[in-house]
Amino acid sequence: MVLHLIFAAMLVVAMLAVLVPLARGSATAGAGQAAGPGGATPVELHRLRLEEIARDLDRGLLDPAGAAAARNEAARLLLRMARQEEGPAPLGTAADQARAALRRHRVVALVALIGLPAIVLPLYVRLGSPSLPGRPFVAAGPVNPASADLATLIGQVEAHLVEHPDDGKGFEVVAPIYMRLARYEDALRARSEALRLLGETPDRLADLAEARMAAAGGMATRDASEAVGKALAIDPKHAKARFLQALVLEQDGRRDEAVAALKAMLVDAPAGAPWRAAVEARLERLAPSGASQASAIAALPAGAQNDAIRSMVEGLAARLKQQGGSAEEWARLVRSYAVLGDADKARAALAEASAAMQDEGSRAKLLETARAAGIEEKAQ
Repeated sequence: MVLHLIFAAMLVVAMLAVLVPLARGSATAGAGQAAGPGGATPVELHRLRLEEIARDLDRGLLDPAGAAAARNEAARLLLRMARQEEGPAPLGTAADQARAALRRHRVVALVALIGLPAIVLPLYVRLGSPSLPGRPFVAAGPVNPASADLATLIGQVEAHLVEHPDDGKGFEVVAPIYMRLARYEDALRARSEALRLLGETPDRLADLAEARMAAAGGMATRDASEAVGKALAIDPKHAKARFLQALVLEQDGRRDEAVAALKAMLVDAPAGAPWRAAVEARLERLAPSGASQASAIAALPAGAQNDAIRSMVEGLAARLKQQGGSAEEWARLVRSYAVLGDADKARAALAEASAAMQDEGSRAKLLETARAAGIEEKAQ
């Protein structure tokens, strides 16, 4: 019973919230015509808009140029509203307008008195459950303020971009946030739009390549490689583009070129470069030092050691097959296959190398190395 009384009181309050402003409005109908939405004058609306622009600038949603453009647009809006106020007055006398306004207010009041209870009460009877126990708000679980703030910020930016799809800066602001949240498809779309709207720069091209690779599960797609190439064509020393280029080379099986690219980055790295540690870690993974590589293989079980060595040999074979190589590299491959006991692969490598070599002296040295390892060239 108490709960129903509370709901009845809430209904009365809701009705008063509708009726009281209507009663006041009949006395101020004439004065309110110069005001904007919500009773605010054009000057007040202009001030509120300037405060909103200042907040967006502080939060990084606008850069100084964008803030200046927004202030100019707000000033133009103020002028338009001022001109509207100076236009011709509405038809009819003030008394006629007041009587018409009073009639409208009475109609709305009557609808509110009858309509609110007629709509709310049947809905509550059908959908409400007053017998259910209360559930404290804290029972819903803790809320992470940082996550809530970030989600709110993203929602505001996304809503802004829906209304202003040509705001390249907005796409550029939200793209890194998408990347941190692993929303790679959204990041790719945002960076593509930023590039389209703001133009190509090494930073935007490298960011686009990064997003394309992330959206493809870390794979260096052709589109990503093209974006990296464009960035390096504009700025050959661009650090991010050079690092991504090394990843492209690595995935193409051009490990030696990837290692060389990373080493060149370290040579060119300025003091305190924030990306130096990432380059060194990648380089160590691609080309560990001889001592660390040998010790790593030696620490493996006997069977795993053989697998590790075989993997290195297969990597060398793949590179030579794709890119070719010197006589010494082909000789090392043939000798490695012979040591592993893969005579057929050794002979196949010897035949492939022999067919590719134009220099008879190099070819003779290769055949000599193969014979020393017990591998003879197949008879033609």
